[in-house]
Amino acid sequence: MPRKCFNRHSPNHLSYNCPKVKKESEHVRPSISEVQTCSVITQKELLLKNITLGKKTISTLMDTGSSVSLIQEDVSTKIVDQPKFSKKCIVLLGIGKSQVLTKGSFEHDFVTDEDHYSLTLHVVPTEHLNFQGVIATDILK
Repeated sequence: MPRKCFNRHSPNHLSYNCPKVKKESEHVRPSISEVQTCSVITQKELLLKNITLGKKTISTLMDTGSSVSLIQEDVSTKIVDQPKFSKKCIVLLGIGKSQVLTKGSFEHDFVTDEDHYSLTLHVVPTEHLNFQGVIATDILK
């Protein structure tokens, strides 16, 4: 039930219509001194590495801030058949409480700079990942 806004002009006025009550959904514009500028990094400035998964070479972002390695769904199906994906899916959380549900995962060996690694890659819907793959800190294990 809506709260009543009690002011001396209109005792039956409802709070959600009251111009004196600040609406929760309204955003307060920060003053110029509170705004920070964040520079956008171009593709050339990112640490991109080509890795070879079987016979397929893909361009991946090396992301030391990520805790899971990711691969686009359309790329993953060219490497491993979808029925071989683990059925265990995870929810990835991002800025603004955004969420992406993975399509499963698979383990695969890969080569980069002539070094051999084995890694669990979590499959992400293609439209949610700007790179063919993301290699996370789990490569260091």
